[in-house]
Amino acid sequence: MNQFVTEWNTWRDSRNSALATPFGWLSVTGLHWLDETTAWPDAPGTFTVDDGWVSVALDAGTKAGPAAATFDLMSKSAEAGANSSNASPSSSASVPSDTTVLPKVSEISGPEVRVEENGFSAKLPTGGSLQWFTVGHVLYELIDRAGRIGIRVRDSKSPLLGKFFEVPVFDPNPDFVFLAKFTPFEKPEVHTIKTAQDDLNVETPAVGIVSFASEAGEVKLLATGNPASGLQLDFHDSTNGETTPAWRTLDLGIPNQDGSLVVDFNRAVDYPFAFTAFATCPAPIDGNVVPFEVTAGERTPPFYFSEAGINVPFLFYVWWDEESAEVTRPWYARFGLDITLLNPNHDDVARSLVGFDGVAMSGADAPPLTRKARSRLVKVATEALTSRIPVIGIGAFAEFVIRAQRELRESQGYADGIEQEYAGTDGKLLIVMNNELAPQKAGFDVVHTDASGLLYVEMPYDIPLESDFNEIDEFEAAMDADAPINSWQEFDYRIVCLVRQHR
Repeated sequence: MNQFVTEWNTWRDSRNSALATPFGWLSVTGLHWLDETTAWPDAPGTFTVDDGWVSVALDAGTKAGPAAATFDLMSKSAEAGANSSNASPSSSASVPSDTTVLPKVSEISGPEVRVEENGFSAKLPTGGSLQWFTVGHVLYELIDRAGRIGIRVRDSKSPLLGKFFEVPVFDPNPDFVFLAKFTPFEKPEVHTIKTAQDDLNVETPAVGIVSFASEAGEVKLLATGNPASGLQLDFHDSTNGETTPAWRTLDLGIPNQDGSLVVDFNRAVDYPFAFTAFATCPAPIDGNVVPFEVTAGERTPPFYFSEAGINVPFLFYVWWDEESAEVTRPWYARFGLDITLLNPNHDDVARSLVGFDGVAMSGADAPPLTRKARSRLVKVATEALTSRIPVIGIGAFAEFVIRAQRELRESQGYADGIEQEYAGTDGKLLIVMNNELAPQKAGFDVVHTDASGLLYVEMPYDIPLESDFNEIDEFEAAMDADAPINSWQEFDYRIVCLVRQHR
Protein backbone atom coordinates (compact mmCIF):
# COMPACT_ATOMS: atom_id res chain seq x y z
CA MET A 1 0.00 0.00 0.00
CA ASN A 2 1.51 3.36 -1.03
CA GLN A 3 1.93 6.32 1.30
CA PHE A 4 -0.95 8.27 -0.26
CA VAL A 5 -3.46 5.50 0.53
CA THR A 6 -1.94 4.85 3.97
CA GLU A 7 -2.27 8.50 4.98
CA TRP A 8 -5.81 8.64 3.58
CA ASN A 9 -6.81 5.56 5.60
CA THR A 10 -5.40 7.16 8.76
CA TRP A 11 -7.39 10.32 8.06
CA ARG A 12 -10.55 8.31 7.43
CA ASP A 13 -10.18 6.35 10.69
CA SER A 14 -9.79 9.64 12.56
CA ARG A 15 -12.87 11.06 10.89
CA ASN A 16 -15.05 8.05 11.76
CA SER A 17 -13.79 8.03 15.36
CA ALA A 18 -14.55 11.73 15.75
CA LEU A 19 -18.11 11.22 14.51
CA ALA A 20 -18.78 8.33 16.90
CA THR A 21 -18.30 10.34 20.12
CA PRO A 22 -21.22 10.16 22.63
CA PHE A 23 -22.43 13.74 22.08
CA GLY A 24 -21.20 14.19 18.50
CA TRP A 25 -23.34 14.91 15.45
CA LEU A 26 -24.74 11.39 15.29
CA SER A 27 -26.36 11.95 18.70
CA VAL A 28 -28.52 14.89 17.57
CA THR A 29 -32.24 14.10 17.92
CA GLY A 30 -33.98 17.48 17.88
CA LEU A 31 -33.85 21.23 17.26
CA HIS A 32 -36.26 23.71 18.89
CA TRP A 33 -36.25 27.42 18.04
CA LEU A 34 -37.12 29.54 21.06
CA ASP A 35 -39.74 32.25 21.49
CA GLU A 36 -39.99 34.38 24.60
CA THR A 37 -41.29 31.32 26.45
CA THR A 38 -40.93 27.81 25.00
CA ALA A 39 -41.49 24.22 26.07
CA TRP A 40 -42.14 20.97 24.21
CA PRO A 41 -43.37 17.52 25.29
CA ASP A 42 -39.97 16.06 26.22
CA ALA A 43 -38.38 19.33 27.35
CA PRO A 44 -36.62 19.26 30.75
CA GLY A 45 -38.31 22.52 31.68
CA THR A 46 -39.42 25.90 30.32
CA PHE A 47 -37.04 28.09 28.32
CA THR A 48 -37.32 31.89 28.34
CA VAL A 49 -35.46 34.51 26.31
CA ASP A 50 -34.96 38.00 27.74
CA ASP A 51 -32.51 40.60 26.45
CA GLY A 52 -30.29 37.95 24.83
CA TRP A 53 -30.15 35.79 27.95
CA VAL A 54 -31.68 32.33 27.74
CA SER A 55 -32.86 30.71 30.95
CA VAL A 56 -34.27 27.27 31.70
CA ALA A 57 -36.49 26.64 34.70
CA LEU A 58 -36.26 22.91 35.27
CA ASP A 59 -39.37 20.85 35.88
CA ALA A 60 -39.87 19.53 39.40
CA GLY A 61 -37.80 16.39 39.98
CA THR A 62 -35.51 17.00 36.98
CA LYS A 63 -31.85 16.57 37.85
CA ALA A 64 -29.43 18.45 35.58
CA GLY A 65 -25.80 19.43 35.59
CA PRO A 66 -23.58 21.72 33.52
CA ALA A 67 -22.04 20.18 30.41
CA ALA A 68 -18.25 20.14 30.11
CA ALA A 69 -18.12 23.35 28.04
CA THR A 70 -20.32 25.18 30.56
CA PHE A 71 -18.28 23.87 33.48
CA ASP A 72 -15.11 25.15 31.78
CA LEU A 73 -16.67 28.60 31.44
CA MET A 74 -17.71 28.59 35.10
CA SER A 75 -14.28 27.60 36.34
CA LYS A 76 -12.05 29.24 33.73
CA SER A 77 -8.85 30.90 34.74
CA ALA A 78 -8.06 34.47 33.85
CA GLU A 79 -5.66 33.26 31.13
CA ALA A 80 -8.19 31.00 29.40
CA GLY A 81 -10.83 33.66 28.85
CA ALA A 82 -14.36 33.10 27.72
CA ASN A 83 -13.53 32.85 24.02
CA SER A 84 -12.03 29.37 24.36
CA SER A 85 -15.48 27.80 24.31
CA ASN A 86 -17.05 29.98 21.61
CA ALA A 87 -17.67 26.97 19.37
CA SER A 88 -19.19 23.61 20.02
CA PRO A 89 -16.61 20.93 20.89
CA SER A 90 -17.79 19.01 17.83
CA SER A 91 -16.26 21.65 15.56
CA SER A 92 -12.94 20.40 14.24
CA ALA A 93 -11.15 19.50 11.04
CA SER A 94 -12.48 15.96 11.41
CA VAL A 95 -16.05 17.00 12.15
CA PRO A 96 -17.10 20.31 10.57
CA SER A 97 -19.35 22.65 12.50
CA ASP A 98 -22.84 23.49 11.28
CA THR A 99 -22.26 27.23 11.50
CA THR A 100 -20.25 29.69 9.47
CA VAL A 101 -16.69 30.61 10.41
CA LEU A 102 -17.01 34.11 11.79
CA PRO A 103 -14.18 36.66 11.63
CA LYS A 104 -12.28 36.97 14.88
CA VAL A 105 -13.05 40.41 16.29
CA SER A 106 -11.70 41.27 19.69
CA GLU A 107 -14.91 43.09 20.64
CA ILE A 108 -16.94 39.89 20.29
CA SER A 109 -17.17 38.09 23.62
CA GLY A 110 -17.70 34.41 24.17
CA PRO A 111 -20.62 32.75 25.93
CA GLU A 112 -21.60 33.84 29.42
CA VAL A 113 -23.21 31.43 31.88
CA ARG A 114 -24.94 31.58 35.23
CA VAL A 115 -26.34 28.96 37.59
CA GLU A 116 -29.81 29.90 38.81
CA GLU A 117 -31.79 28.64 41.79
CA ASN A 118 -33.80 26.23 39.61
CA GLY A 119 -31.82 26.00 36.38
CA PHE A 120 -29.26 27.75 34.23
CA SER A 121 -28.88 30.92 32.17
CA ALA A 122 -26.57 31.63 29.24
CA LYS A 123 -25.89 34.29 26.64
CA LEU A 124 -24.24 33.64 23.26
CA PRO A 125 -22.56 35.79 20.63
CA THR A 126 -24.18 35.74 17.19
CA GLY A 127 -23.37 32.44 15.51
CA GLY A 128 -22.20 30.87 18.77
CA SER A 129 -22.87 27.40 20.19
CA LEU A 130 -22.61 26.08 23.71
CA GLN A 131 -23.09 22.53 24.92
CA TRP A 132 -25.04 23.81 27.89
CA PHE A 133 -26.36 21.24 30.38
CA THR A 134 -27.17 17.54 30.65
CA VAL A 135 -30.10 15.57 32.01
CA GLY A 136 -29.15 11.90 32.23
CA HIS A 137 -27.84 10.80 28.83
CA VAL A 138 -29.30 13.86 27.05
CA LEU A 139 -27.33 17.06 26.42
CA TYR A 140 -28.99 20.40 25.61
CA GLU A 141 -26.99 22.66 23.33
CA LEU A 142 -27.72 26.38 23.04
CA ILE A 143 -27.20 27.88 19.56
CA ASP A 144 -27.51 31.30 17.94
CA ARG A 145 -27.93 31.41 14.17
CA ALA A 146 -28.29 34.87 12.64
CA GLY A 147 -29.90 36.09 15.86
CA ARG A 148 -32.31 33.15 16.13
CA ILE A 149 -31.84 31.22 19.34
CA GLY A 150 -32.48 27.50 19.58
CA ILE A 151 -31.95 24.40 21.67
CA ARG A 152 -30.43 21.38 19.97
CA VAL A 153 -30.91 18.04 21.70
CA ARG A 154 -28.09 15.48 21.74
CA ASP A 155 -28.70 11.99 23.09
CA SER A 156 -25.76 9.68 23.74
CA LYS A 157 -28.20 6.78 23.25
CA SER A 158 -29.41 8.04 19.89
CA PRO A 159 -30.44 5.17 17.58
CA LEU A 160 -28.37 6.74 14.79
CA LEU A 161 -25.23 6.66 16.94
CA GLY A 162 -25.96 3.02 17.75
CA LYS A 163 -26.17 2.09 14.06
CA PHE A 164 -23.06 3.98 12.91
CA PHE A 165 -20.11 2.07 11.54
CA GLU A 166 -18.41 4.36 9.05
CA VAL A 167 -19.17 7.00 6.42
CA PRO A 168 -19.22 5.55 2.89
CA VAL A 169 -16.49 6.91 0.63
CA PHE A 170 -15.17 6.79 -2.90
CA ASP A 171 -11.90 4.90 -3.35
CA PRO A 172 -8.89 7.20 -2.86
CA ASN A 173 -7.76 8.62 -6.18
CA PRO A 174 -4.67 10.85 -6.64
CA ASP A 175 -6.31 12.35 -9.77
CA PHE A 176 -8.41 14.45 -7.39
CA VAL A 177 -5.39 16.08 -5.74
CA PHE A 178 -4.54 19.55 -7.12
CA LEU A 179 -1.76 22.05 -6.46
CA ALA A 180 -3.60 25.32 -5.87
CA LYS A 181 -2.96 28.96 -5.05
CA PHE A 182 -4.70 31.09 -2.45
CA THR A 183 -5.13 34.78 -3.25
CA PRO A 184 -6.39 36.67 -0.16
CA PHE A 185 -8.75 39.62 -0.28
CA GLU A 186 -7.63 42.86 1.32
CA LYS A 187 -10.86 42.75 3.28
CA PRO A 188 -13.21 39.75 3.68
CA GLU A 189 -16.26 39.80 1.40
CA VAL A 190 -19.45 39.06 3.33
CA HIS A 191 -22.00 36.89 1.50
CA THR A 192 -25.55 35.94 2.49
CA ILE A 193 -25.94 32.19 2.08
CA LYS A 194 -28.58 29.52 2.57
CA THR A 195 -28.32 26.81 5.20
CA ALA A 196 -29.60 23.29 5.72
CA GLN A 197 -32.69 24.83 7.35
CA ASP A 198 -35.01 26.13 4.63
CA ASP A 199 -36.09 29.17 6.63
CA LEU A 200 -32.64 30.24 7.79
CA ASN A 201 -30.08 32.37 5.93
CA VAL A 202 -26.79 33.52 7.45
CA GLU A 203 -23.82 35.66 6.52
CA THR A 204 -20.34 34.28 5.92
CA PRO A 205 -17.08 36.04 5.05
CA ALA A 206 -15.08 34.92 2.01
CA VAL A 207 -11.41 35.60 2.73
CA GLY A 208 -9.94 34.91 -0.72
CA ILE A 209 -9.88 32.85 -3.90
CA VAL A 210 -8.49 29.35 -4.29
CA SER A 211 -7.56 28.58 -7.88
CA PHE A 212 -6.13 25.51 -9.63
CA ALA A 213 -5.90 24.00 -13.10
CA SER A 214 -7.93 20.94 -14.08
CA GLU A 215 -8.89 19.08 -17.24
CA ALA A 216 -12.14 21.06 -17.14
CA GLY A 217 -10.16 24.32 -17.17
CA GLU A 218 -9.11 26.74 -14.47
CA VAL A 219 -11.19 26.45 -11.30
CA LYS A 220 -11.73 29.43 -8.99
CA LEU A 221 -13.57 29.02 -5.69
CA LEU A 222 -14.16 31.29 -2.69
CA ALA A 223 -12.62 30.17 0.59
CA THR A 224 -13.86 30.89 4.11
CA GLY A 225 -12.02 30.51 7.40
CA ASN A 226 -8.78 32.22 8.30
CA PRO A 227 -5.43 32.01 6.44
CA ALA A 228 -3.61 32.02 9.79
CA SER A 229 -5.55 29.14 11.34
CA GLY A 230 -6.98 27.22 8.38
CA LEU A 231 -9.08 27.72 5.26
CA GLN A 232 -12.30 25.95 4.38
CA LEU A 233 -13.91 25.25 1.03
CA ASP A 234 -17.66 24.56 0.74
CA PHE A 235 -18.60 23.39 -2.75
CA HIS A 236 -21.20 21.90 -5.06
CA ASP A 237 -20.51 19.45 -7.87
CA SER A 238 -22.55 17.29 -10.25
CA THR A 239 -22.52 14.26 -7.90
CA ASN A 240 -24.75 16.15 -5.42
CA GLY A 241 -28.11 14.50 -4.99
CA GLU A 242 -26.89 11.33 -6.67
CA THR A 243 -23.97 9.81 -4.78
CA THR A 244 -23.21 12.73 -2.45
CA PRO A 245 -25.26 15.14 -0.30
CA ALA A 246 -26.42 18.56 -1.58
CA TRP A 247 -22.94 19.95 -0.89
CA ARG A 248 -19.72 19.03 0.90
CA THR A 249 -16.83 20.78 2.61
CA LEU A 250 -13.05 20.49 2.55
CA ASP A 251 -10.49 21.57 5.13
CA LEU A 252 -7.63 23.22 3.21
CA GLY A 253 -5.30 23.90 6.13
CA ILE A 254 -2.92 26.88 6.25
CA PRO A 255 -1.51 28.11 2.92
CA ASN A 256 2.24 28.49 2.48
CA GLN A 257 3.83 31.94 2.49
CA ASP A 258 3.63 32.09 -1.32
CA GLY A 259 -0.08 31.18 -1.18
CA SER A 260 0.40 27.64 -2.45
CA LEU A 261 -1.66 24.83 -0.94
CA VAL A 262 -3.02 21.41 -1.82
CA VAL A 263 -6.68 20.78 -2.64
CA ASP A 264 -7.28 17.09 -1.99
CA PHE A 265 -10.91 16.20 -2.72
CA ASN A 266 -10.29 12.71 -1.33
CA ARG A 267 -10.72 14.39 2.05
CA ALA A 268 -14.01 16.13 1.22
CA VAL A 269 -16.46 15.40 4.02
CA ASP A 270 -20.19 15.48 4.58
CA TYR A 271 -21.58 18.27 6.71
CA PRO A 272 -23.72 17.24 9.70
CA PHE A 273 -26.92 17.91 7.70
CA ALA A 274 -26.17 14.69 5.77
CA PHE A 275 -26.75 12.77 9.02
CA THR A 276 -29.47 14.75 10.78
CA ALA A 277 -32.36 17.06 9.93
CA PHE A 278 -31.48 19.19 12.95
CA ALA A 279 -28.27 20.81 11.67
CA THR A 280 -27.93 24.39 10.40
CA CYS A 281 -24.95 23.85 8.09
CA PRO A 282 -23.97 26.72 5.76
CA ALA A 283 -24.42 26.16 2.04
CA PRO A 284 -21.64 27.11 -0.37
CA ILE A 285 -21.40 30.70 -1.50
CA ASP A 286 -23.20 31.16 -4.82
CA GLY A 287 -20.88 30.15 -7.65
CA ASN A 288 -18.76 27.73 -5.63
CA VAL A 289 -19.33 24.90 -8.09
CA VAL A 290 -16.56 22.50 -9.12
CA PRO A 291 -16.95 22.06 -12.93
CA PHE A 292 -16.39 18.29 -12.89
CA GLU A 293 -17.70 15.24 -11.04
CA VAL A 294 -15.90 14.99 -7.71
CA THR A 295 -16.06 11.22 -7.29
CA ALA A 296 -13.75 11.44 -4.29
CA GLY A 297 -14.18 11.86 -0.56
CA GLU A 298 -17.29 10.99 1.39
CA ARG A 299 -20.54 9.80 -0.15
CA THR A 300 -24.12 10.13 1.12
CA PRO A 301 -24.48 8.29 4.45
CA PRO A 302 -27.00 5.42 4.41
CA PHE A 303 -28.69 6.52 7.65
CA TYR A 304 -30.31 9.84 8.47
CA PHE A 305 -32.26 11.08 11.51
CA SER A 306 -35.34 13.31 11.24
CA GLU A 307 -38.63 13.88 13.06
CA ALA A 308 -39.73 10.48 11.71
CA GLY A 309 -36.72 8.75 13.33
CA ILE A 310 -33.96 6.96 11.44
CA ASN A 311 -34.55 6.84 7.73
CA VAL A 312 -35.32 3.56 6.03
CA PRO A 313 -33.09 3.04 2.95
CA PHE A 314 -35.49 1.54 0.44
CA LEU A 315 -35.26 0.49 -3.21
CA PHE A 316 -38.44 1.16 -5.15
CA TYR A 317 -39.07 0.08 -8.75
CA VAL A 318 -42.08 2.02 -9.98
CA TRP A 319 -44.15 2.64 -13.08
CA TRP A 320 -46.15 5.65 -11.92
CA ASP A 321 -47.63 8.55 -13.78
CA GLU A 322 -45.54 11.63 -13.05
CA GLU A 323 -48.43 13.53 -11.46
CA SER A 324 -48.88 10.91 -8.72
CA ALA A 325 -45.11 10.59 -8.25
CA GLU A 326 -44.73 14.34 -7.77
CA VAL A 327 -47.31 14.30 -4.97
CA THR A 328 -46.19 11.14 -3.19
CA ARG A 329 -42.39 11.41 -3.22
CA PRO A 330 -42.27 14.10 -0.49
CA TRP A 331 -44.39 11.85 1.75
CA TYR A 332 -41.75 9.16 1.81
CA ALA A 333 -39.03 11.57 2.91
CA ARG A 334 -41.26 13.03 5.62
CA PHE A 335 -42.20 9.58 6.93
CA GLY A 336 -38.52 8.55 7.03
CA LEU A 337 -38.32 6.39 3.90
CA ASP A 338 -35.03 7.17 2.17
CA ILE A 339 -36.16 6.05 -1.21
CA THR A 340 -34.18 5.22 -4.34
CA LEU A 341 -36.68 5.35 -7.20
CA LEU A 342 -35.94 3.34 -10.32
CA ASN A 343 -37.90 2.89 -13.52
CA PRO A 344 -37.67 -0.83 -14.41
CA ASN A 345 -37.61 -0.09 -18.15
CA HIS A 346 -34.95 2.62 -18.08
CA ASP A 347 -32.73 1.94 -15.06
CA ASP A 348 -31.04 -1.24 -16.17
CA VAL A 349 -27.95 -1.03 -13.94
CA ALA A 350 -27.77 -3.99 -11.55
CA ARG A 351 -28.38 -2.79 -7.98
CA SER A 352 -27.12 -4.68 -4.97
CA LEU A 353 -29.58 -4.79 -2.08
CA VAL A 354 -26.76 -4.41 0.46
CA GLY A 355 -27.56 -1.39 2.64
CA PHE A 356 -31.27 -1.36 1.80
CA ASP A 357 -33.87 -2.20 4.44
CA GLY A 358 -36.43 -3.28 1.87
CA VAL A 359 -37.47 -3.35 -1.76
CA ALA A 360 -40.82 -2.72 -3.41
CA MET A 361 -42.18 -2.74 -6.94
CA SER A 362 -45.36 -0.98 -7.96
CA GLY A 363 -47.26 -0.54 -11.18
CA ALA A 364 -50.86 -0.44 -12.34
CA ASP A 365 -50.13 -2.42 -15.50
CA ALA A 366 -47.38 -4.88 -16.44
CA PRO A 367 -47.60 -4.87 -20.30
CA PRO A 368 -45.56 -1.62 -20.73
CA LEU A 369 -42.55 -3.44 -19.30
CA THR A 370 -39.95 -4.93 -21.61
CA ARG A 371 -39.00 -8.59 -21.28
CA LYS A 372 -35.66 -7.47 -19.84
CA ALA A 373 -37.39 -5.29 -17.22
CA ARG A 374 -39.68 -8.14 -16.16
CA SER A 375 -36.70 -10.45 -15.78
CA ARG A 376 -34.90 -7.81 -13.72
CA LEU A 377 -37.82 -7.42 -11.32
CA VAL A 378 -38.03 -11.17 -10.77
CA LYS A 379 -34.27 -11.24 -10.13
CA VAL A 380 -34.47 -8.37 -7.61
CA ALA A 381 -37.40 -10.03 -5.81
CA THR A 382 -35.49 -13.33 -5.71
CA GLU A 383 -32.44 -11.65 -4.18
CA ALA A 384 -34.63 -10.02 -1.52
CA LEU A 385 -36.40 -13.28 -0.71
CA THR A 386 -33.09 -15.16 -0.51
CA SER A 387 -31.56 -12.48 1.73
CA ARG A 388 -34.70 -12.34 3.91
CA ILE A 389 -35.11 -8.65 3.10
CA PRO A 390 -38.68 -7.32 3.09
CA VAL A 391 -40.07 -7.26 -0.46
CA ILE A 392 -43.45 -5.83 -1.43
CA GLY A 393 -45.23 -6.16 -4.77
CA ILE A 394 -48.01 -3.65 -5.41
CA GLY A 395 -50.70 -3.83 -8.09
CA ALA A 396 -49.75 -5.55 -11.33
CA PHE A 397 -46.14 -5.80 -10.12
CA ALA A 398 -47.19 -8.21 -7.37
CA GLU A 399 -46.82 -10.95 -9.99
CA PHE A 400 -43.02 -10.57 -9.97
CA VAL A 401 -42.81 -11.25 -6.23
CA ILE A 402 -45.11 -14.26 -6.63
CA ARG A 403 -43.10 -15.61 -9.58
CA ALA A 404 -39.80 -15.14 -7.71
CA GLN A 405 -41.17 -16.99 -4.67
CA ARG A 406 -42.48 -19.86 -6.80
CA GLU A 407 -39.19 -20.30 -8.69
CA LEU A 408 -37.10 -19.98 -5.53
CA ARG A 409 -39.17 -22.52 -3.60
CA GLU A 410 -39.04 -24.95 -6.51
CA SER A 411 -35.25 -24.62 -6.78
CA GLN A 412 -35.02 -25.40 -3.05
CA GLY A 413 -37.02 -28.60 -3.50
CA TYR A 414 -40.32 -27.48 -1.96
CA ALA A 415 -43.63 -28.64 -3.45
CA ASP A 416 -46.23 -26.18 -2.14
CA GLY A 417 -49.04 -27.58 -4.30
CA ILE A 418 -50.43 -24.18 -5.32
CA GLU A 419 -52.60 -24.94 -8.34
CA GLN A 420 -54.39 -21.63 -8.59
CA GLU A 421 -53.11 -18.18 -7.60
CA TYR A 422 -55.19 -15.89 -5.41
CA ALA A 423 -57.14 -13.71 -7.85
CA GLY A 424 -57.90 -10.80 -5.58
CA THR A 425 -61.13 -8.84 -5.17
CA ASP A 426 -62.55 -6.72 -7.98
CA GLY A 427 -62.11 -3.02 -7.37
CA LYS A 428 -59.25 -3.49 -4.93
CA LEU A 429 -55.46 -3.16 -5.20
CA LEU A 430 -53.50 -6.32 -4.45
CA ILE A 431 -50.35 -6.07 -2.31
CA VAL A 432 -48.12 -9.12 -1.83
CA MET A 433 -45.23 -9.37 0.62
CA ASN A 434 -42.97 -11.99 2.14
CA ASN A 435 -43.54 -13.22 5.67
CA GLU A 436 -40.52 -11.29 6.94
CA LEU A 437 -43.10 -8.56 7.50
CA ALA A 438 -45.98 -8.39 10.00
CA PRO A 439 -48.62 -6.25 8.23
CA GLN A 440 -51.14 -6.61 11.05
CA LYS A 441 -48.84 -4.54 13.31
CA ALA A 442 -49.18 -1.61 10.89
CA GLY A 443 -52.95 -1.92 10.67
CA PHE A 444 -53.24 -3.95 7.46
CA ASP A 445 -55.71 -6.83 7.16
CA VAL A 446 -54.18 -9.98 5.67
CA VAL A 447 -56.82 -11.43 3.32
CA HIS A 448 -54.84 -14.47 2.20
CA THR A 449 -51.69 -16.44 3.05
CA ASP A 450 -50.55 -18.96 0.47
CA ALA A 451 -48.72 -22.24 1.06
CA SER A 452 -45.38 -20.66 0.15
CA GLY A 453 -45.63 -18.11 2.94
CA LEU A 454 -46.53 -15.00 0.93
CA LEU A 455 -48.97 -12.58 2.57
CA TYR A 456 -51.76 -10.84 0.64
CA VAL A 457 -53.30 -7.47 1.52
CA GLU A 458 -55.93 -5.51 -0.40
CA MET A 459 -56.72 -1.79 -0.59
CA PRO A 460 -59.73 -0.05 -2.17
CA TYR A 461 -58.88 2.04 -5.23
CA ASP A 462 -61.42 4.77 -4.49
CA ILE A 463 -59.77 6.41 -1.48
CA PRO A 464 -58.36 9.97 -1.83
CA LEU A 465 -54.70 10.58 -2.52
CA GLU A 466 -54.02 12.95 0.39
CA SER A 467 -55.00 12.57 4.05
CA ASP A 468 -56.84 14.98 6.33
CA PHE A 469 -53.99 14.44 8.79
CA ASN A 470 -51.21 17.03 8.95
CA GLU A 471 -48.94 15.90 11.77
CA ILE A 472 -46.95 12.68 12.11
CA ASP A 473 -48.58 12.17 15.50
CA GLU A 474 -52.00 11.99 13.82
CA PHE A 475 -50.89 9.29 11.39
CA GLU A 476 -49.36 7.34 14.28
CA ALA A 477 -52.45 7.65 16.48
CA ALA A 478 -54.72 6.37 13.69
CA MET A 479 -52.47 3.37 13.15
CA ASP A 480 -52.25 2.62 16.88
CA ALA A 481 -56.05 2.77 17.07
CA ASP A 482 -56.30 0.31 14.16
CA ALA A 483 -58.39 2.89 12.29
CA PRO A 484 -59.28 2.26 8.62
CA ILE A 485 -56.80 3.52 6.02
CA ASN A 486 -58.66 6.43 4.42
CA SER A 487 -56.07 7.80 1.98
CA TRP A 488 -53.02 6.73 0.00
CA GLN A 489 -50.92 9.03 2.16
CA GLU A 490 -51.95 7.00 5.21
CA PHE A 491 -51.18 3.82 3.27
CA ASP A 492 -47.66 5.08 2.53
CA TYR A 493 -47.13 6.00 6.19
CA ARG A 494 -48.07 2.50 7.29
CA ILE A 495 -45.85 0.88 4.66
CA VAL A 496 -42.92 2.86 6.08
CA CYS A 497 -43.85 1.76 9.63
CA LEU A 498 -44.16 -1.82 8.42
CA VAL A 499 -40.58 -1.85 7.13
CA ARG A 500 -39.25 0.03 10.16
CA GLN A 501 -40.89 -2.45 12.54
CA HIS A 502 -39.08 -5.27 10.76
CA ARG A 503 -35.72 -3.53 11.07
